[in-house]
Amino acid sequence: METDDTNYEESVVVSATQLRGKQSVRATFRLTDQMIELLKVAANHLEVQQKSLIDELVQSRENLDRVIHQSRTTSHQDQERRQKTLVLSRKSLALLEDVSVKYDLSRDQLVELCISRLIPFVDAEQQKHEQRRQLITEVDQLLDNSKTLLQDADTALGVDDRFRIKLENIVGHMERNIEELRQYVKDIETLKF
Repeated sequence: METDDTNYEESVVVSATQLRGKQSVRATFRLTDQMIELLKVAANHLEVQQKSLIDELVQSRENLDRVIHQSRTTSHQDQERRQKTLVLSRKSLALLEDVSVKYDLSRDQLVELCISRLIPFVDAEQQKHEQRRQLITEVDQLLDNSKTLLQDADTALGVDDRFRIKLENIVGHMERNIEELRQYVKDIETLKF
């Protein structure tokens, strides 16, 4: 019985420690407008909160070490910075502080290095979006062709024909779905980085 109580107590301690590490805290960083916008756009594209994205970017000491070693030593000191309060887990904030001390790098610079890892993702999303715009043009042509086909069915079969009525339903569904696609493309336009 004693071993069961001991195991239970150990599991509760581990769980409580893990939960404390996941507690959210607010921290203020001085970041460039470009990095602030990059974080916002990437979070919107991924449909996650900025907090979740920051936690994922920071996630481990090894990851932060790798980010620093892979980064080029380009200085953005001349760029204007503004304060940005980010919500992140207590564990992520502690990791940022430890690694910034280890490498004698400000937390602000470290956060910017982490955020800059999102540039390839956003660039790839922009290329995809260009393809979406091209495809929506083709989809619009498909809708126009369907409407022409419906007019042909009106002439050939009459408006009361069952085939023509089913075709009209199909064209109506297509039109509604294409409008949803257009709205989706339009919404992404506003997220462009």
